[in-house]
Amino acid sequence: MEEKKNIPFVLLTVGGRDYMLRLTAGAAIRLEERLGSSVYNGLKRLDEVTVMIEFLYALAEGLAPDFSRASAALLFDDFINEGGSLRKMNSVILEAMERSGFFDCGESVKQPQSL
Repeated sequence: MEEKKNIPFVLLTVGGRDYMLRLTAGAAIRLEERLGSSVYNGLKRLDEVTVMIEFLYALAEGLAPDFSRASAALLFDDFINEGGSLRKMNSVILEAMERSGFFDCGESVKQPQSL
């Protein structure tokens, strides 16, 4: 059986800058503390912009410790300004979560129905 090569992060390019998105264990712990729930329960709330920003912050800070929550909000705004949408950002976050090992590759992950 041929083994697929796994890239352990999602590369998001916004405003000409590359961001590597991956949820590390330390970032996951901090995310759960900020959300007051598990990572999986937080994923059910990705239709909330605040939760989406928290995930974006956690995904970026794991590989770039100088990345701040304010940076995550600006990244989100720039993403939208470049033609992105809430649904597209949701897809980026879900793909990064898969690459981070929170889902099996190809496992079906549904977006919140309100998006």
